[in-house]
Amino acid sequence: MAETAGLVVGVVALAGLLNNTVECFEFVQLGRTFGKNFQTSQLKLDNARLRLSRWGKSLGLDGDVRDTVSLQERFDSETNVKHAEVLLGQIVQLFAEAEGVSNKYKSRTEPHDGSLVVYDPQTDLDPAMAKLHEKMRQLAIERQNRSGVRQKAKWALYQEKQFRRLIEDITELVNDLDNLFPAAQQSQRELCDIEVSTIGEGQGISVLQEIAAAQDQLLEQAITKATESAGKSHHIVFSGSGNTGLQLGYNSGTMSGFTFGRGS
Repeated sequence: MAETAGLVVGVVALAGLLNNTVECFEFVQLGRTFGKNFQTSQLKLDNARLRLSRWGKSLGLDGDVRDTVSLQERFDSETNVKHAEVLLGQIVQLFAEAEGVSNKYKSRTEPHDGSLVVYDPQTDLDPAMAKLHEKMRQLAIERQNRSGVRQKAKWALYQEKQFRRLIEDITELVNDLDNLFPAAQQSQRELCDIEVSTIGEGQGISVLQEIAAAQDQLLEQAITKATESAGKSHHIVFSGSGNTGLQLGYNSGTMSGFTFGRGS
């Protein structure tokens, strides 16, 4: 009983820390120095956030984490929960360190220096990319257990090299989180399918697939599966002498080879 109580306390704390960690992404802005790489950089940030929120969703951290029925099955032990807390804490620390570097850069730069100007995803992304950004953002927000979400001022990343390192480090830590709870992999695959369905087709999906190939393997696999499925053709034959009624169906690829009437 004491062990279960400890597990509940640990999972409640983990859910709160996950909220704070996912929320960190909301406060980051990218400087104008990113230039033509701004759009893909913003989507890399969005994808990292989406992946982390998926991890939490796969473990039920977005719901009633005080329900003890399935805690043992999902988390196995209090030790695993504490390890996950450490990994999430390291992600939060990465953001804190990056913000510190950003503040130092800002303090050394004249206020009117053009390098301090930042992008706004709402107005500076191309329409297709803006749509993709907002869909990923909303998916992540919907998965948060909203209790205790903090408020914080936005801050900017001005150096692309620093950004790349931040994304690489976050990706590595989320890999570690995934490996800590391998039983949640199937749930994550299913969530990826939902994400791809929600995002839909469009110009941005190919860009997201390239990004996912580097930092989100499960999402990349889901996009590939959906793309291949959409590209398949369908062959339908109606035969027999009494073909009456209505045939309904849905197809997302090409259709050919219809034969109506008597079969040969």
